[in-house]
Amino acid sequence: MEPSYSREQKRGQNCYRAKDYKEALRCFDGIIARCEGPPLNILDHRAATYTKLEEFPKALADGRHMIQVAKAEVKGYLRTGQILQLMGKDKTALGIYEYGLKNVPHTNEDVKLLQGMYDKLVRKCSAMNAAAAPKFIDPLKTLPMEIAQMVLQNLSFRTIVSLLRVSKQWKAIIEAIPALWRHLDLSKTKQNVRYSSIKACVIRSGGTLTHATLSHYDSVNSEALTYIASRCKRLEYLELRTGISNESLLKAVAMAPSLKTLILLSGHEVSLDTVTQLLAQAKSLEHAEFYIRTRGHAAKWEGDLSKLRVLKLHAAKDSQGSLRLELDDLFAKAPHLHTLSLQTRTATSPRIASDYSSLTALRSLALIDVDIATFPCLPPSLQSLTLINAWGIGSRSDIADAYMERNDFSALTSLTVSAARFLRPVVVNALIGSGRNKLQKLDLRDFDASLGIAALISEGHLAEVTDLRLSNADVSDDLAALVARCCPKLHGFDASYNMKLTGVGVKSLVLKESGIQRLNLDHCVGVGSDAVEYARGKGVVVQFTFPDIVKSGKRVRLG
Repeated sequence: MEPSYSREQKRGQNCYRAKDYKEALRCFDGIIARCEGPPLNILDHRAATYTKLEEFPKALADGRHMIQVAKAEVKGYLRTGQILQLMGKDKTALGIYEYGLKNVPHTNEDVKLLQGMYDKLVRKCSAMNAAAAPKFIDPLKTLPMEIAQMVLQNLSFRTIVSLLRVSKQWKAIIEAIPALWRHLDLSKTKQNVRYSSIKACVIRSGGTLTHATLSHYDSVNSEALTYIASRCKRLEYLELRTGISNESLLKAVAMAPSLKTLILLSGHEVSLDTVTQLLAQAKSLEHAEFYIRTRGHAAKWEGDLSKLRVLKLHAAKDSQGSLRLELDDLFAKAPHLHTLSLQTRTATSPRIASDYSSLTALRSLALIDVDIATFPCLPPSLQSLTLINAWGIGSRSDIADAYMERNDFSALTSLTVSAARFLRPVVVNALIGSGRNKLQKLDLRDFDASLGIAALISEGHLAEVTDLRLSNADVSDDLAALVARCCPKLHGFDASYNMKLTGVGVKSLVLKESGIQRLNLDHCVGVGSDAVEYARGKGVVVQFTFPDIVKSGKRVRLG
């Protein structure tokens, strides 16, 4: 049986379709006024009519009334959600849909419509949130300033300077943190740096700059160095990679009372006389490195050098004449040296001292391109010894044997010897085979089997070695197998430039019981790519350069 208001309802629906919304509204209002309980479908029609008239609050009231009247029906939730979406309240609409999904029985076939509207709105909200999300988060605004400063302090100086160009806000924040400007490092610059830029960095540090590495700065470099030294009384580290006048350098060092480290690299060579003056003026100096232009004058060591711990004196590449270091006088002035590196380069330089036993704290000694009468007499504290192109060692066997008897190598853990032309088996045996040291790093380059390395290995004298380098040292497959068997702690092995080594030796080095992790097989002409791939398959990092077997268009037969 049709309800009493069916004719008026049809009239209202026809007016709605004809877009006569006001007349349709009068029809629906009349029905609701006459009914004690407003019918659900009439409330739905009136809510739709209010929506067309853009009277959203009244439409929303009818939608919520529909939910109250029929909580288990889908219509009220769909109409209310639609109205809320038109009002721009998507989150509230989602809540209505969720509430409906909880109350409408799953047996209701129309629940799929409700679920579809919910899913569609969820996707819409997710897309809007993604579009509205910021492309990046400003860490200097988001992080606490203490955390942001800790992050910035782990960046390189070059990166910090580049961050000044991000924004005005970043520039203001970064310039206001003195700790970021205490290490002035211009080593990575590719162009000249103006004096004004260096001055700005000093000002930003508030005069607290402690480290300065200067390179590639313009013609006012002397002025910049003087400005740094005069304004930064805490300057502890100074490294120069470009030349300035000796006068300006001496003046700057004199104005830096806290200077502990002074490094002049090959771009800034100085005379031996300047070296002695710098060391005399820098009262707090502990670490010094110099490249020296030889002129034939003898060194005159002056002042108190008792704080000096590290000293490296290298002759410049284009040096001519002799380098007279007067080491006995130096050792008397600097008795607490623990690291000493000497490189004279020129064959015309006089033979350097052979007795270093007075340096009781010496832990590292490097003699490179030097002429020394015999094997040096060393203190028992020595842990690292490097002899490269040491002319004359072993030429006086009587003196060498006497010195070897006096030496105590019990603390020696690192030994590098290369191209010591007169090094004899007795010396090598004393260094390695005495049984008193625990060598961990051994580098013997350019030697042959006559030195008796195989015997020392088989007797277990290299049992503690972790890094072994026998480049161009007559390594054969048998010696490689011996190394794998008698050096259980070995991690790295350099066998480059060895013509006798083949794939057989390589495979013996990477057996399961071997702990080798790194192999250098550069220019080993007897080693094929299959052996290299076999080693890599075992997890070993292999450095291997294929030998050039084709020259001038002709194939060279190997072996």
